[in-house]
Amino acid sequence: YPRGDHNVYVHYDGAGGVPLGSLWRKFVFGWRYGGARLVLSGYPTSESRIMFRRRVRERVQALAPFLEFDEDPYIVLSEGKLYWIIDGYTTSSRYPYSEPFAEESLQVQQQGGQREMETGVADYVRGANYMRNAVKAVVDAYNGSVSFYIFAPEDPIIQVWRRIFPDLFQSQEEMPEDLRAHIRYPEGLLLVQGLVYAKYHMTDPEVFYNQEDLWIRATEKYYGNVQPVEPYYVLWEPPDADEVQFILMQPFTPKNRQVLIGWLAGMCDPPNYGRLLAYNFPKEKRVLGTQQVETKIDQDRYLSGQLTLWDQRGSRVIRGNVLAIPIDNTLLYVEPIYLEAEAAAYPELRLVAVMHGDQLSYAESFDEALEGLFGERPARPPGAAPPALEASELAQRANEAFENYLRLLGEHRFQHAADELEKLGDALQQLTRQATAPDRPAPPTGQP
Repeated sequence: YPRGDHNVYVHYDGAGGVPLGSLWRKFVFGWRYGGARLVLSGYPTSESRIMFRRRVRERVQALAPFLEFDEDPYIVLSEGKLYWIIDGYTTSSRYPYSEPFAEESLQVQQQGGQREMETGVADYVRGANYMRNAVKAVVDAYNGSVSFYIFAPEDPIIQVWRRIFPDLFQSQEEMPEDLRAHIRYPEGLLLVQGLVYAKYHMTDPEVFYNQEDLWIRATEKYYGNVQPVEPYYVLWEPPDADEVQFILMQPFTPKNRQVLIGWLAGMCDPPNYGRLLAYNFPKEKRVLGTQQVETKIDQDRYLSGQLTLWDQRGSRVIRGNVLAIPIDNTLLYVEPIYLEAEAAAYPELRLVAVMHGDQLSYAESFDEALEGLFGERPARPPGAAPPALEASELAQRANEAFENYLRLLGEHRFQHAADELEKLGDALQQLTRQATAPDRPAPPTGQP
């Protein structure tokens, strides 16, 4: 790896892999992987090791093919070493008196002109009517050694496999405490549980039969497209606790409506790991949904104009995930907004929008946005003049509005041309006010 103006070379001294100490091993592994190049090459020595099945999911699946594994392993740092943690599931399609997770459970329903085609549910869940997060597999990122820890000892399926392979599994208590602090509730499991709960939370037979209170996943605008909200992790302090908890939550809306109706959360921190919380909102009270928050942002006069201005001429606006964060008996909505240039390798955070009730605030940072929402500085009232922009940005906006006006006029789209003419007038008026106003510091771009 590079350091300064030279390279640093490191020799692997771990115990992972298979030693290539003999010509026979070089021949066998060369036939399996590298052909004659490995056999004839002078690079492998008697101390060399060959490492294969290095993909985390492929590695654990080869060791325990009777389990289903999550598609999203995550890496953690514990006592100065890196480990991969991946969740393992026991599944069955023969659990008595239980409905299989079929295609209709995926809730491909009409919602605001969009269809929930991407569910995020793994293929092995379809057709199953029993699923338990029975195992946590830990993979040493340096040596490749794998340890399987049982987190559902009451699961009858994993009990059978443990009797068959007594040396393969360890109990939950045997996991090092520092590693145990990094476990989290799996997203795939909560998503499946949430889709089932969206239907079976109805306990009245008549309501259940008519599907009168069916829930679906809340939607949001992400990368310019409307899609279902994926489960997300937040730090949350429950009303009956004094410590902050790390939870995974999934919001829901009623079918054919965009208001929030409830959310399901899985607890991640010991000793409450695996505990599920379901919050049902009163039907008579309007609780903004994530898609409604997106609409409020789009309806803001200044913010919509600024996003339109950024989303052109070699750049692209990226709308991040809308987070509905529970605080006491209310919700705080947060959405980051990024700007990515065509020539740049990564997006840049430009604005953070926060919303509480019907109040919207946005700024260049989360702290400033919160200050505009709850601080002494009042939020800009509806219809008030937008914040002062840089003269160069106003000139660019005026130039673009004028070009659009001429183009639309030539296309005989007179109504749209009139809108561009109004934008041109607004930009010129702001430029005039800046030129005649006394010298004073201008607020940051995007700050209400």
